Amino acid sequence: MFVLRYVEDYVSLQNDAKVFYRCVIPDKFFVMAVLLHGYTSHSGAYLHVGKELANYGYAVCLYDQRGHGKTASERDRGYIDSFEDYLKDLENFTKFTINRFGGEKTVLIGHSMGGLVVLLYTAKYGKVGDAVVGIAPAVLIPASLKARITLSIMSFLTPRKRIRLPFTPEQIEEGMKRIDKELIRGVAEDPLVLKDTTVRLLYEIWRASREFWRYVYRISKPLLLIHGDQDNIIPLEASRKTFEKARSKIKILKIYPGKGHSPIHEIGWRDCVKDIAEWVNKVLLE
Repeated sequence: MFVLRYVEDYVSLQNDAKVFYRCVIPDKFFVMAVLLHGYTSHSGAYLHVGKELANYGYAVCLYDQRGHGKTASERDRGYIDSFEDYLKDLENFTKFTINRFGGEKTVLIGHSMGGLVVLLYTAKYGKVGDAVVGIAPAVLIPASLKARITLSIMSFLTPRKRIRLPFTPEQIEEGMKRIDKELIRGVAEDPLVLKDTTVRLLYEIWRASREFWRYVYRISKPLLLIHGDQDNIIPLEASRKTFEKARSKIKILKIYPGKGHSPIHEIGWRDCVKDIAEWVNKVLLE
């Protein structure tokens, strides 16, 4: 058993971004895991994953990305100037966690939009992180040509225009049915989860998902991709194509039968976290 220490605070990163973060630090550890939340969410909604990983002996730090959670001002909720800011924040936050808490190795873990951030960062820059885990990564986003053109124009003309979230009632209902009962109340009543968004954020996510495919072949670090075969938000093809095109010598695509968009929140989520912990141990510790 490990003695766990919980830390939460704000930090001003080297690129002048001020972000809210949470860390779960075991008394002894070798690997630092940086875990990124998905679109509309925040670090607190993934704290259960951080604590579970910490029980396997990994230090875990999470932060609210720009436009989300406690990092965002009221004006900037659901907004970002450029997706590139997410990549810079990831690099600088990872450096901060290592400098403050230590760790000989680091693994970057991201879900959905967070998966897009860690994968695009690794492909384009890869200055931090010894291994990467993408959970239902938003690297392939279904959108009609009309929707893409409209988003592009509106992002230029009215970037802060607030619009409703791009999910159908059926998608939301199905997702809620899958969530573990231990977590359902927190998800349903969470005041930090975005209830709407801006045109610019949606456009930047879509633009970054397209950009990713220009760089995916440069991924060479150990790679774990996780996807539920019933995901109705990001198609399974997103992870399959990433797996095929990445040049990593060590890479695994793990498909979870019956799981939806967020295996780390759904019934049986501890099994998914265990799989991540065992994979990280194999590629970074053995």
